[in-house]
Formats: sequence, structure tokens, C-alpha cells
Amino acid sequence: MMAHEPAFCRLPDWDKCPQLNNVSQIPIAGVEDGSSFRHPVANLHMFTFVHHEGFRERSTKKLCTDRVGAVRIGLKVAMLTYSTRARGGVAHALKLAERLRALGVEVTIYSLARADDPSASRGFFRDVSVPFGIFPYEWHPDMVTRLERMIAAYSENLPRDAELYHSQDCVGGTALARMKSRGTISAPVFRTIHHVDDFAEPTLYEFEKSAVAHADHRFVVSQYWKDALRRDFGFESVISYNGVDESDFRDLPARSSRRPTVLFIGGLEPRKGLEFLVLAMKQVVERVPDARLVAVAKAGFRGTDEVGWFKVLANRTGAAGSVEFLESVSQEKLLTLYADCDVVALPSRNEGWGLSLMEGMVCGKPVVATRVGGIPELVRDGADGILVEPGDIVGLADALCKLLEDPKMRARMGEAGKKRAKEFSWDETAKVVLLAYEKALQAR
Repeated sequence: MMAHEPAFCRLPDWDKCPQLNNVSQIPIAGVEDGSSFRHPVANLHMFTFVHHEGFRERSTKKLCTDRVGAVRIGLKVAMLTYSTRARGGVAHALKLAERLRALGVEVTIYSLARADDPSASRGFFRDVSVPFGIFPYEWHPDMVTRLERMIAAYSENLPRDAELYHSQDCVGGTALARMKSRGTISAPVFRTIHHVDDFAEPTLYEFEKSAVAHADHRFVVSQYWKDALRRDFGFESVISYNGVDESDFRDLPARSSRRPTVLFIGGLEPRKGLEFLVLAMKQVVERVPDARLVAVAKAGFRGTDEVGWFKVLANRTGAAGSVEFLESVSQEKLLTLYADCDVVALPSRNEGWGLSLMEGMVCGKPVVATRVGGIPELVRDGADGILVEPGDIVGLADALCKLLEDPKMRARMGEAGKKRAKEFSWDETAKVVLLAYEKALQAR
């Protein structure tokens, strides 16, 4: 396997914000303070950290929250997320890291990117205000081989001197477990379990279960998964809900299309159930002839799901003219899509929480989703939206039509959902996480 240099950090033009350079130790253009240090472990791809004194002073202020205060200032945390793309777990990691940094925790995010995808190696799907590093790996069509390469990229490049490690997925969790078993690291390892996939391939399911088992401490994103983790695996966990920043969606553009629109934002993997929505559109357009589905969908973790399959399905049902597929969109385009839609739909078979539902709700849009995972904890059936059973295509189509045909119902549910979404705060989630960090460190 070819060796690749980790990408250097790219940050927005935030005043006095730390940046990561590559192993050359040449300060990034525009950085006034050239102080730097190398990673202490030899024979690794290493980063040079370039600091501003102003940021150091600001980031090490005494914590000033009502419940957080015992954690040592400047705690060094390495947070891992397997992708730089706009996925739910990645979005969770970025928001959480930024809030923890604001509380005085020295968080650095580490991620992975395919070596043949330069855009993914340059940075995350949005600007971030914390330092990060991205490790390339060679993609392989066999998933187990690919997983091993991803794990190796983490194991060979992650810093050894973090005081706490926190992975948002099974790839990083497995890498950390192996590093700890070899004595490479000794710090506590946390894992956020967004959901547990019951993969069709037995090998992959065992991999997922092993990754859950070998964490020292566990977070989950809903009560459903807290109960499932205890029932199915025998592990206790702490709930760290997803949050939403209303400010990210406050400036929605004016609606540019009045065509009745259903919006799906998720992955192409079977877990998301996009095929149910495509099939339901055949019945929807019979009742609402000018309705359309806009699906922002990209290949999931397996990397083998193809949008072409869904296009063929839409064509065979006769709904191809009413379905539009988009792979990746900018934040600006995403806001336009939310502004132009009437309903946000997520017909998942299995779901951790449903971040796109929360985003739609904070934009004042009613939602239609399935009664699975953590979704019923977010969406109150009949109040914020309509819940149906997974795979119930007739029920899904009927729910969509009810909302598309009734503007008063849409307005009522949209307003209720907006208030509901505001109950989930990233600031509160960061406090919950920080308290769990504190407890783990005190127990050592």
C-alpha cells in the first residue's frame, strides 16, 4: 500500500485560530506566531502545530458553566470521525468538537479520506473552527479489506499523547482498541454509538459488535439506543443527543419554486430506505400530479451503493420525471432546498436519530418518517409530523399527500416542529460529554 502524507488542516479565516501545517514545519501563510512542535513519536506521519498566543489565552479560560468546572483546563482530546463528507456522525463530531473547544478543551479532529479523492483530503464539507488532520487510505472494493486499510491509516498516524480519545464510529473505535491493546496508547477511549447496523454480511456485523465492546466508555444519541445497547450487548451508556444550531438555518432564502416538493437528505445505503420513498412517489403523483421528490443522497459507508439503481426504480414505476437525485450540495444549496420544500421525509429501516429531520424542523418544515430508532424521541406523531412503519409504502404515500394537500396542517406541524427542535442544544450536549470525560479521568 502506498504511503501518503496526511493532509494539513484548512481553517476559515478566524482571528487567532490555531492551524496545522505539514511535516515541513513551515508556518502557514498569514500566521504571525511561528512557534511549533513535532509529534513526539518517531516514524509517524506528523503534524506541526502552529499556535497563536491569543488563542491559547482564550482557549484556556476558566470554564464558566453551571455544571462543568472540575475538568482540567486544556485537556487534550483526539476526536475521530471516519469521513469528511456531510454525514450525520460527521456533523455531530464537528459541532461537538467546536462546543468542547469553547469550553476550554483542546480538541483536535482526525478523519480519513480516500487517497484518490483530493477534494475529501482538503477538508470537511464545511469550515470548522477547531484544528484537524486527515489521513489518506487506499480504497478497495472489498469492504473488509477497506476497513483494515482505514484502521491502519488511523493506527499509523494518530497522536500517542492525547489524554482522551473519542471515536464517532466503529472504524476509529477499532483502531483505538487495537492501539490500546498493544500499549501504544493508554488514555481512556470513548465511543459514540449513533446506531448499530445489523449487516447482512456476518463478518461485518461481528466487526461492529467488537467495536462496541472494546470501548472504555460509551455515548449513544437516543434513549432507544441506550436501551438497545443494554439489552443486546449488556453495556451501559450516556445519552448525548444531537443538537441543532438555529443560526445555521436562520437566513433561508426566499422560496424559488412553488412546486409541491418532498425533500430527502441521507445516504443510498439500505438502512435509509430511499427506495420506499421512490416507490411511494408513484402514488403521490397520482393525487398531487405536479409533486416532486428531491433526494440528496450519496453512497454510504459500504461505498458500493449506486444512484443508478434508484433511477432505474423510478423509471420502472413511471415516476422518473418527478424524482431528482443530487449527490452532494453546498451549504448554500442546502438552505435553498430546505426553503423550497414542503415536507422533509426520512423512511429509514434503522436510524440513530435523524439529523435531517431536525434540520427540516428548525426550518419550519413538517416531516414524515418511520417509527424506528431514535426518531420517535424527536418527532411527535401528529404534532411535528407523521410517523409510519418502515416499508409501508401506502402509508408513506398517504402521509405525504395529506401534508402536500393541506397547507394549514403543514403550517401547524412546521411551527410545532420548529419549537421542538430548539429543545436540543449542542451546548447542553457538550456539557454532558464533558461531565462524562471528567468522571472517567477521575476514576483512573
